[in-house]
Amino acid sequence: MKTVKIAVSILLLVCLGFVFAACGTDDPAPAPAPGSAAVGAGAGNHAVIAEVSDIRVGFSIKNRHNPYLIAMYETMQEQAAELGFQLLTRNAGGDMVQQQMDVESLIAAGVDVIVMDAQDPIAAIAKSEYIAAHGIPLFLMNAGVDPASIFVTLVQSNNVGLGSAVGEWVADQVSGEIRIGLLSGNPGNMVGFARRNGFIQGISERQLARDNATNFNVLTHQWGNWSAEIGLEAAEDMLVAAPNINVIFAENDAMAMGAITAVQNAGRAGEVIIVGIDGMRTALEMIDEGSYGATGVNSPIELVRLTMGIVVDYMTGTNRNVPALINTTPGIVHGGNVAVSWDLSF
Repeated sequence: MKTVKIAVSILLLVCLGFVFAACGTDDPAPAPAPGSAAVGAGAGNHAVIAEVSDIRVGFSIKNRHNPYLIAMYETMQEQAAELGFQLLTRNAGGDMVQQQMDVESLIAAGVDVIVMDAQDPIAAIAKSEYIAAHGIPLFLMNAGVDPASIFVTLVQSNNVGLGSAVGEWVADQVSGEIRIGLLSGNPGNMVGFARRNGFIQGISERQLARDNATNFNVLTHQWGNWSAEIGLEAAEDMLVAAPNINVIFAENDAMAMGAITAVQNAGRAGEVIIVGIDGMRTALEMIDEGSYGATGVNSPIELVRLTMGIVVDYMTGTNRNVPALINTTPGIVHGGNVAVSWDLSF
């Protein structure tokens, strides 16, 4: 039975692959067909701006109403001051139509490059075509888009890798059977899909390496809508449906915090290992005090710093050999390394 589960997990991971296309055109040529040039092959189509201080960066963020996106926005401001580029920002407020208007506004303001955290993966196609038609390179950050979109590169966290790192850590903590409750964000979300499949992969690979066999079972699964409040309710349901679970994996820190409260209220503190992903400062504090097991580091600070280093190198012509997908390095915070992990928390 466990062999079948491993095979299914591997198949799901394969399905996570995306083919990304990227290219650019000179104004006023029409937008190129998706996939018409490999990343870097059309790099010469974009003007080189020798001085960083002359680069006008347009930043389109999808929202600023949660800690992760607020940290992205603030780090972008810091990067502008540190690296010296000019920055114009627009906040779509969670509205994909507004983001299209924001893109148009940035182009009208004369930006040289656009960095976008896309509100909607399908709507990003039209936005990317509009940007390309004006000869402006588009860099995507954080959110994935439909492969038909036109862009230079997508910089995002390695969500499979983050889940896998957390799964490996859990396997190291539990020598016997791992009885899992999965706490997911919302149906159809590819980030959550990648994280939970990475988590199962990490457990499986670590147990196979150690024992030549697997010894885990997913006993219950609930949706927590990425929030602590609904995560609490979902975790309470899981503890009733499968009272013998000894691990709860939440796809983000917020839901994990709800799960911690549920476990404490059930009188099972210390019996259930709770793990998640994001690396919020509150999560690190709870790891430090011992109520939270571990979290994968999905740092918006690292993400923005990496992205803007790539953007500046591209725009100045320092490096235009840019792959279509760039991931931050998966990391994990636990009780053994929390003291050195504060700088990238948010």
